[in-house]
Amino acid sequence: MQVLTILAQAALAATQVVFARLYGKEVYGSYLSAIAILEVLYRSGSGGADKAMLRYVAAARASGQPDGVRTALGNGFRLNLAVAGSYAVLLLVAAPAIAEAFGRSSLAPALRILAPLPLFVGALAVMIQASLAARITAANFYVRGVTEPLLLLVAGVIAWFLGGGLRALALAHLTAAGITLCLGIILIRRMLRPEETRGLRRVPRIPGFVRFSLPLAGAEMLNAVVQRADIVVLTTMKGVESAALYGAAELITRSIANIRYAFDSIVAGLLSETLHLGEMDRLRYNLRLTTRWVVSVAAPFAVTIIVLREDLLALLFGPTYLAAATTVLALSAGHFVNGSLGLTNWVLVVSGYSRLGLMNNLIAAGFNVPAAIFLVGRFGMVGASYATFLSTLLLQLLITAEAAVVKKIHPFSPGLMKPVAAALIAAVVEWVVRAQLGSPRARVPVVIAAGAAAYALALAALRLPPEERQLVVRAGRALAARFGRGGGSGGADVPP
Repeated sequence: MQVLTILAQAALAATQVVFARLYGKEVYGSYLSAIAILEVLYRSGSGGADKAMLRYVAAARASGQPDGVRTALGNGFRLNLAVAGSYAVLLLVAAPAIAEAFGRSSLAPALRILAPLPLFVGALAVMIQASLAARITAANFYVRGVTEPLLLLVAGVIAWFLGGGLRALALAHLTAAGITLCLGIILIRRMLRPEETRGLRRVPRIPGFVRFSLPLAGAEMLNAVVQRADIVVLTTMKGVESAALYGAAELITRSIANIRYAFDSIVAGLLSETLHLGEMDRLRYNLRLTTRWVVSVAAPFAVTIIVLREDLLALLFGPTYLAAATTVLALSAGHFVNGSLGLTNWVLVVSGYSRLGLMNNLIAAGFNVPAAIFLVGRFGMVGASYATFLSTLLLQLLITAEAAVVKKIHPFSPGLMKPVAAALIAAVVEWVVRAQLGSPRARVPVVIAAGAAAYALALAALRLPPEERQLVVRAGRALAARFGRGGGSGGADVPP
């Protein structure tokens, strides 16, 4: 279900493509800048309570304590209201000053319209993460995978038909977020047990909840700075058209790390449960296994996007966006590092090292902002992409080293190099095939098909690890069973 959610969220990427084509570079670039500023706030708008759900709810479920789930939810909503509510008031008051600081006074009305967004996003995050900690993945699929991208697309297109510009697009974004929150709360309340959602306003305070959560909120805010300072600095120094070009490159590379987000919350809940039960060997095994699975998908995505970067930009956004092709290289590398090593952070989170995460992100952000200013000044968009890549690399190396020191756990295993080697072989095949075809419309599907075939054959030649072989065998048996029952050949059914 989590993988389906990530695949469905590709509609969000499609939505951004539609917005870029409908609204033009000026409005779209300003919109991306406003959302980048908001993301720094709404990533921490829950006060870290969303991440706390993965610790407290998972532990309560593992212990069979429904009151623990209910208490965690109630504390999470209180913290979200306090922190995100403060952000909303701050934005309403300081929007003109923030817009002037970034050299774009036209951003002020959009920032004021979007002021309640941290409240909406934070509350939804608390509910979603609580459901995932309870191992209910369907809610995330229906809310984040289907409802969220569909509502944003519909609202944005309606705003454009009504002749709207930046303000209308901001209002459409806020409206879609509000409706998504309402639908999400209704759905998740039905999926959780009744005793886990009754009387949330009257639950007692959890000792240490705020102390654990707030460093996570600070870490999330700083992590957003690491990820979004590039576009904010680029907008300030080079203008909104550069931001639009850079945003297009970032959009097509984001899918590289998306597969990790499919595993994030599931892995967090699983690691929290195994740590709570004292099963350290199982924790280590699950981290290495899921890291290998993420790399197995992220590696071929990365090389294919690099090979087809010019074709993808031209087909999706138009030929005027080809100027962003060079930025795809560093952005792809950054997303690959983030996807490959990012699950390790949950070892620190579920172990209670929330302040360590805050320190790591403070170091990365402290490096990222000056690096972005320096490199954007020298190299423009390309400089912004390399600042982000280096900051991401620094952050993930810090986290990996700390997990190895404090918990004696790391994500590396011998089988990890096999998907990387297979992806490099696929990249060579894709380069050769692309050079033989002239039309971008023909190149994209043919190159993707050739790369996928080469990757699968290379993995088979390198021999899959036992877990992956078991998955392939099970999938083959399931397909054989369905074919045997539905084929009408008269043969005996294969047992499921």
